[in-house]
Amino acid sequence: MLLLKSLFCLTGSDNRRRFIAIHISCYLLFTLTSAIFSFNNLLSFMALSIFAGIFTLSTKRRLNDANLKISWLLPPTASFLLAGLIIIISDNTISYWLLLLPLAISTFLMTYKSQKINHILGYAGHVDLTGYIKKGSSQPQKRIEPTFNQHEVKDSLASSYQDTPDTLAQHDNKAKDSPVSPANDIGEAIRLKLVNNKQKVLALTVLILIIIMAIILPSSITSVDDDVIAANTNETTAIEQSKLSLRHEVTLPDNFSLLASSFDGITIKWQGDKSISGFLWQQMTAQGDKSCQVISYDSGEVIRTLDVNQENNGDYLARFSPLDTRVIIKNIAIRSSFTLCGYTFSLNGSQAILGKHPYYSTFLDN
Repeated sequence: MLLLKSLFCLTGSDNRRRFIAIHISCYLLFTLTSAIFSFNNLLSFMALSIFAGIFTLSTKRRLNDANLKISWLLPPTASFLLAGLIIIISDNTISYWLLLLPLAISTFLMTYKSQKINHILGYAGHVDLTGYIKKGSSQPQKRIEPTFNQHEVKDSLASSYQDTPDTLAQHDNKAKDSPVSPANDIGEAIRLKLVNNKQKVLALTVLILIIIMAIILPSSITSVDDDVIAANTNETTAIEQSKLSLRHEVTLPDNFSLLASSFDGITIKWQGDKSISGFLWQQMTAQGDKSCQVISYDSGEVIRTLDVNQENNGDYLARFSPLDTRVIIKNIAIRSSFTLCGYTFSLNGSQAILGKHPYYSTFLDN
């Protein structure tokens, strides 16, 4: 539990290894969870929030460890959140490449040397992780050979465990004379190399971003287009199947017919005087001839159409929802007229015909 608690510590410090391990784990776990929860954006947002929190706290501890300004907290956190949001919203696997941006920033922060000491499992702070250290001395002990001379044993022990002032002074001088050079640290060397070539690094960063966006944007647009095409195809297929299953055709006095689908949805058919093959109106897209979007009765009542299309033989077919079937049949039976797609039809004599029909008469009963 203490190790888990150290992940949420704000005032401690993380060395390089712990910092990059936490960041890479956050990237991988977010990638995995967002793929698993792709069916539910809310769960993906929750996962992103959790990993972003752990990510941010680790970044703060790394800044503490390297004595860096708090302003460095924004670039990795903001880029991770932005990439995560785009991944969730776009639902496109190509967008996972955006995680390379926060990863690059994390790698850059890793190059700074630790200024703190006494790290345990890469962490130094108020959370005590000493319990995770294996028991036993970490210092090698000098082996004492058996001997019969007790004076030699005492001298050996004294020389093994005691340092004279001269010896300590020599150690101190060596420590002072051999400071750690930044050039000997590979992380420092890489960072200094990048800092000394700021313009090249900036140009390379912009180029990488352009390449990533060039890959993601066309893929996203193509994905949206494919979804629209698939939806239109499915809708067209459903319409074609509905046409094939039309039955109970009855012709009424003013030269229009009623038909019913297998789902009891009413279709009104009549011969049009315009030659427009295809859809005249679709509720799904709300595009087409506005006069076809509703059937209007002389009483003022209107009912929306699902779609209106013209067959190759010139017949107009107006489809309605099965939810409106009873109302449509009753209105055709008792009203005087209706208007649809600019055509007005008289309903005189309709009630007598529908009342005798075995199918439509069932909708006239109260």
